[in-house]
Amino acid sequence: MLSPELKRLLQVLQWETKKKFSSTRQGFLAISERGRGFDFKEVRNYQYGDDTRYIDWNVTSRTGELYTKQFYEERDASIIIFYDRSRSLSGSKQTASLQIALFLSLFHVKMGNRILLVSFSEDPNTPSGWLKTENDILSAFNTLIKQKEGNGTDYSKASQIAFKLYPKFAISYWISDFVNFSTYIEKTKIPKVWDSTGIWIEDELDNLKFPFWLRMFREISEEKVNFQSRENTYSKDLKAAKSFFGINFVQINSNTKLSNQIRPLFKTKRHD
Repeated sequence: MLSPELKRLLQVLQWETKKKFSSTRQGFLAISERGRGFDFKEVRNYQYGDDTRYIDWNVTSRTGELYTKQFYEERDASIIIFYDRSRSLSGSKQTASLQIALFLSLFHVKMGNRILLVSFSEDPNTPSGWLKTENDILSAFNTLIKQKEGNGTDYSKASQIAFKLYPKFAISYWISDFVNFSTYIEKTKIPKVWDSTGIWIEDELDNLKFPFWLRMFREISEEKVNFQSRENTYSKDLKAAKSFFGINFVQINSNTKLSNQIRPLFKTKRHD
């Protein structure tokens, strides 16, 4: 499901991040540690130094080897991924956005973090719960690709659903082409609870100025085309997105190699 180029990048970043954690105990993510938390994470082989209170005796009796339960610590990062399913993200833009969402999800679960995946258009889909393993991620994305695209984009509803489920600090990614984002910013008071990153998916059609007569026959990659104007909302939405996300904002050309473009997401950001 994940493209070969992003599989290679996933391996490289996983190695680089773990190396950074082991040398500095710091990084752009919260550190995943073993111990007793609130949410069950997995069962794994017992290692010297593990707390014997959490040995899983049922699994141990079946296998003949010591196994221990592992739990999510409070220092594990909670990741919210907002994935735009509106019809303006079609073709190469849809492919790129899906690949990036899948890549980020796999990367974070491999780092020991948990994912809340919120797909949205005019009506967001209610997430089924936290995704904590690679199998969880793959199953969720198999369901996601079967969903029908929506006719519009409602950032407010998506944000409200996620906030109800997790009104605490989290790292969030918005993967979208941000059509009408400027209107959303103007009309909505957005809580600064999450550390948000904007990933703008675009292609060459987004910022082209079509003559009026051509607009009558060809719909550009925008949801609500204003046939009375030669302009779309690209410039206004881009300005709003840059203002809202600040340095946590990248623009992705869906027709260009993705691995080079998403590399900046993993630089300079540090969460101790």
